[in-house]
Amino acid sequence: MILPDKYVVLTESFLGLSALILDTLNNKKMPIDKLWNAFEKKYIKTKKIKNPPSYQKYIYAIEFMYLTNMVSYNEKGEILNENKGTQNTK
Repeated sequence: MILPDKYVVLTESFLGLSALILDTLNNKKMPIDKLWNAFEKKYIKTKKIKNPPSYQKYIYAIEFMYLTNMVSYNEKGEILNENKGTQNTK
């Protein structure tokens, strides 16, 4: 489930889902619910993903991303993309 294999396609794996979430986040800071809404609008409603993830799987992917230092969060609870070098603007 973390990595794609013979039975799990890339977009259904945590690794592939993380790439889509990072693409949605880009270099912005967003609370987790607004990030879900943007992700849903960009990938689920436009049907760019064949089997869209549930909200629970999305949360698991965010946890995976945090554990692997792809994202962090600030004191306001906003998710930050660690790969883009998000600037701390207020």
